[in-house]
Amino acid sequence: MSSTAPVLFFPGTLCDERIFLPLWKQLSIAQRRYVPLQWASSKEEMLALSEDRILSGEKVHLVGYSMGGYIATLVAARNMSNIASMTLISFDPAGLSDSEISQRKTLVKTLKNGHFKPDNEAYLARFIHPSRLQDNEVAGVVKSMAQDLGKSTLLAHTLATTPRDNTYKLLERISAPIALVGGVDDKIANIESLRLAATKLSNATLCELENTGHMLPLEQTSLLASVISTNIGVQK
Repeated sequence: MSSTAPVLFFPGTLCDERIFLPLWKQLSIAQRRYVPLQWASSKEEMLALSEDRILSGEKVHLVGYSMGGYIATLVAARNMSNIASMTLISFDPAGLSDSEISQRKTLVKTLKNGHFKPDNEAYLARFIHPSRLQDNEVAGVVKSMAQDLGKSTLLAHTLATTPRDNTYKLLERISAPIALVGGVDDKIANIESLRLAATKLSNATLCELENTGHMLPLEQTSLLASVISTNIGVQK
């Protein structure tokens, strides 16, 4: 059985379709719509690309990964009557902390000075579980996306989504079911913060996955496919 309602997929920072390719192979979706956020240079462009893929009067499922979870939330709040469900992966609805904003400012300075080494082991270790750092299907994909999209995309994504406010109030207005999916070992979207979000949002459930870092769609593809299938109402 496949989902008859369209399913929109929103990628994360410095990601393109490759972040979802293994997942798509395991999902039965009749109408899959990918939102190419890697083309956008501002938050306004991200929202325009997203809303272009929602037809008047139709219900859609939103699947947002990391930064894509943030954009999916903004889209849902602006199009509440069109939302059938939301699956937010490795995304913290609490927004960015002061320390995270400071880190992003440092990153922007670094990028503007021309320094960008996505194949650096320390860089990869922030996003990928230690057990998958030598896995070409995870680390290799992350490196290739970063190398292909480049520092200009990373800079644009960072500037477009900083600061990032708390989105609890936006999500509380969504009547559709919301599934939060987090990695216990995620160093970016802290699982404790996601647990708090799940208690604050009456329409949200949290699925915690072990042995995965921030690149959850690549690291725990099968488990994530099951969560999405359940949330969009199809049998995997």
